[in-house]
Amino acid sequence: MTVGDTVFRRIPGEGWLVLVGSTPELGGETADLMERLLQRLDLSRPIAAIAAPDSDPEAINEFLESLEEWLGTEAGLLELQGDLDVEGWDESGLLVLEGHDGEIWVEALQGEAGEKLRRSFDRGAVILAIGGAASAFGAQVVSAVRPDTLSAGLAWIPEAIVVVDPEEAYADVVRAWLRQSPRRLVLRLEPASILALGPEQQVERWSQASPEIVLGPGWESA
Repeated sequence: MTVGDTVFRRIPGEGWLVLVGSTPELGGETADLMERLLQRLDLSRPIAAIAAPDSDPEAINEFLESLEEWLGTEAGLLELQGDLDVEGWDESGLLVLEGHDGEIWVEALQGEAGEKLRRSFDRGAVILAIGGAASAFGAQVVSAVRPDTLSAGLAWIPEAIVVVDPEEAYADVVRAWLRQSPRRLVLRLEPASILALGPEQQVERWSQASPEIVLGPGWESA
């Protein structure tokens, strides 16, 4: 068992939760992503992407085109604010979530939308959460509007905060939160880093770049 297997805990489900620092490209440091997806995807199920209002339309469209070419299937694109009541996206085998503000995702994925996402995950979907969308899955989210405050996350990764901004990992509010409970951690995603959490406690790096893990004081004696 590796250190990652020991410290990372996620909600149960048959799917994979894949956290990505920034929108991947087909080549470069994230070149392994497509091969990894092919090994785990059920290609009989559709592919969908959900984009937040602050996402980069050009980047997400280029990534979806790469996915379609590589996987040989079409991908649907939905808007986070307005399309989550559309039927069928929870049947997807791959869900790509892209946007910068984690709080927007937490707010949008409450109630029925959150239940749909969880059902998809329970049925084995791969959820590829990019940038701020990745930060939403932690226990707390650093506010984009008030960076000195935290708000509740989706808590799919209990006792963890996920950040993509290097400064956030060492912000006073994050360090204070880290000290409040012995087994907390902060996961900082580099722009080209990808961390995948599997259904059997797998913790895998799907990129050349490594994410940084900042452990709470309780892990020092573990």
